[in-house]
Amino acid sequence: MGEEVPQFKGFLEREMEIPPISEVVFEAITGVKTNNLSTLLLHEIPGFNSVTTKIYIAGEGSDYSNLPIESPPPDFDRLLEEVDSGKEYARDSENHHNEDSSIDKLEDPSVFIYHSHSWEGYLPLINKDVKPSDASSIDNNENVVLVGAMLRDKLNEFGITAQHEETNMAKALRDKGWNYNNSYTLSRELVQAASSQSQNISYYIDIHRDSARKESTTTTINGKNYARLYFVVGQEHENYQENLMFAEEIHEKLEEKYHGISKGIYLKTRAEGNGVYNQDISSRSILLEVGGIDNNKDELSNTIDAFSDVFKELYNGAIEVDAQ
Repeated sequence: MGEEVPQFKGFLEREMEIPPISEVVFEAITGVKTNNLSTLLLHEIPGFNSVTTKIYIAGEGSDYSNLPIESPPPDFDRLLEEVDSGKEYARDSENHHNEDSSIDKLEDPSVFIYHSHSWEGYLPLINKDVKPSDASSIDNNENVVLVGAMLRDKLNEFGITAQHEETNMAKALRDKGWNYNNSYTLSRELVQAASSQSQNISYYIDIHRDSARKESTTTTINGKNYARLYFVVGQEHENYQENLMFAEEIHEKLEEKYHGISKGIYLKTRAEGNGVYNQDISSRSILLEVGGIDNNKDELSNTIDAFSDVFKELYNGAIEVDAQ
């Protein structure tokens, strides 16, 4: 076209960078882009090319070379050995509310906190010498249920009524004859039950933890260590953009007040997981990954304090808007 229309050829030269023919041929044959060497990884690392996680917003230091690491399915038989022997687990008294607690008497909660993978544990809290790949526990002093309890208690301190679901998901799955792949089917039942029991719930928070190591999951802000967090948004429902906007709102507020605490927002399809994550139930539903396998209790607590601080501001703002 440039040869036939001289003006068009001049436009191309001004507006477009035309690559050498050798580069075009090389990319066509190998699939590797010379200006993006990460594409080499897509072809050389088995299975990497099938990864469909997309970075919507990258937090500090986040890119496609350090995508979140999904926990491997746990050994349910090993996890449930002590339950089968009759051992019960309860959280420590400092985190466990008793029958006389005012938290138990809260009516019409507006926030529902739950855990599709309640067994995801933290090595510093697990009182056993286990491999990082086995960082799973049904002791709620050692897993993400503890983090959920921290969040519930902090929100209730702020006057935000929060209900916390503490179901042992490993046992519940086995009791139904289900496996790891049914985790979100089971948690959806819990979410739907909570929704039917309280029409006031509009915020749903599914708390998980990453499998990455400490250097990737920890940051220091003003001399205090925090477990980094990030958001997962499923694209496999028609209104996912609303959940994305909500996650983005929290991320931006966190970055404004606690820069570096958020690793960003990641989009997933059904090709690499559930793809919905119960987020079709509410436009204010999020999947929140808090810390990694090496984070300790203080780091997790600091992060929940920061998240609660930001959530309180957004929550109060939403209430004011809804009331108008």
